[in-house]
Amino acid sequence: MLKQKIKAVTYCRVSSVEQEKGFSISAQKELLNQFAEKHNIEIVKEFSEAETAKNAGRHKFNEMLQFLKKNSEVNTILVEKTDRLYRNFKDYVDLDVDKTGYNVYLVKEGVVLTSQSSSHEKLMHGLKVLIAKNFIDNLREETQKGRKKKVEEGFFIGQVPYGYKKLDKCTTVLHEQKSKFVKRAFELYAQGNISLKNLVQQLYKEGYIYTSSHAKISSGQLEKMLKNESYIGCIRYRGKLYSGKHPSIVSEQLFMKTQKAFKKDGKPDTKCGHNFLYKGMLKCAECGCAITSEIKKGKWIYYHCTGNSKVPCVQKKNYIKQEELDLQVDEAIKRVVIDDSLADYINVLLEDSYKEMQVSTKQKYDYLTTEIKKAQTRKDKLLEMYMDNDIDKDVWTKKTSDIDTQLNLLTKQLETMDLSEKQFIDEGKNIIEVAKQTYNLYKQQTIEEKRRLLDVIFESITVKDRLIHYTYKKPFCYFAQCDLDDVSGIVDYIKQNIYN
Repeated sequence: MLKQKIKAVTYCRVSSVEQEKGFSISAQKELLNQFAEKHNIEIVKEFSEAETAKNAGRHKFNEMLQFLKKNSEVNTILVEKTDRLYRNFKDYVDLDVDKTGYNVYLVKEGVVLTSQSSSHEKLMHGLKVLIAKNFIDNLREETQKGRKKKVEEGFFIGQVPYGYKKLDKCTTVLHEQKSKFVKRAFELYAQGNISLKNLVQQLYKEGYIYTSSHAKISSGQLEKMLKNESYIGCIRYRGKLYSGKHPSIVSEQLFMKTQKAFKKDGKPDTKCGHNFLYKGMLKCAECGCAITSEIKKGKWIYYHCTGNSKVPCVQKKNYIKQEELDLQVDEAIKRVVIDDSLADYINVLLEDSYKEMQVSTKQKYDYLTTEIKKAQTRKDKLLEMYMDNDIDKDVWTKKTSDIDTQLNLLTKQLETMDLSEKQFIDEGKNIIEVAKQTYNLYKQQTIEEKRRLLDVIFESITVKDRLIHYTYKKPFCYFAQCDLDDVSGIVDYIKQNIYN
């Protein structure tokens, strides 16, 4: 009796159109098709694209997710390896096997990820996503070093703001007409008696033309213009302000007066959402309520207990600046970082443990291979008996089915053992590499990425008397407790809690 085939889709990816012209996509497809044929899998649809996986929103990736949602009988994805599938956290979350119920075969890694996978398998997969993300970030960091240096030297990157023009790659000067438009917009709005909508009309009425194709500026573009620090001679890059070498269009006094004009009755005239780093992540250590965040004096971010509890809490009055939290969180992350010498020593111990494991598992390997040969021999004898009419078809079918079940079980045990042996060192080194790079990885991230990484590292963070108290998730808690005198503790943890 033939076993029903598993229905699946395949996903292949390269990072650029240039790579698509090579053999990478076809090689991936060949690998996945061979795997499917060998493991009784029917490929119902193929998805492939030439697009980087560092950002969410890939066309074919999203098309694949939509296809799986519409075809509930298909819940299996075949892909070459983790970094072909994703190198960003959003896609990782969107494809969460616990949430979607999908089965993800990472063929080259020998891993099948399902909702029934062990917490260790899911942890290792998450760490691989972190490492893939770190690889992308390192590449991006290399390309951005020159950009950052250029900004630090006071020069714009790329297109200059409205009101300026470039004479060459570095020299920025005022645009004669557009700079007058900008200055007049600041002067009018700073008076505090005109709305953005009316300001648009007033500028047009006074003869200030935005562009030849759009005589009137939109309210949204006007608001961005009036909040842009570039016009006082600064450049904002990755959340920081640098002093620019371009000329100012308005004075700092006029700029600040304009920002105050955005407030009426103490509230912003227009809604401006703020993406606070620690929003929803902190609890009060005294009453257990959430720690909320707010902006004071237009620029300082403070956190304090909401106090929404029947129990009186003095922490409601203990405001703490985000800069203070940043320093404490940075130190907490640094505690799980290990240096190169310690990492090298742990890897040596892992190598020794691997050799010991090879010796101890050889007997199990021999036993499984022997049992597989015996089962196959019994199956061959049954076939001979059936061909010689010594047993009827029903008996032959039932006994053969029983042996096939036994063979599948033995083969899976053997494959699992081979896989754990093969991946022992690689996974161990991955964990050690993450422990080495955790802090650098964190500092390179955007606010959203930092929030996700904090969620990976910390079990909880509470605040009391402007000090944070925290607990780590595994395996970070073990690295925080590590010292040179007890390196074996980490190795024991890796052996007992990750690989078993």
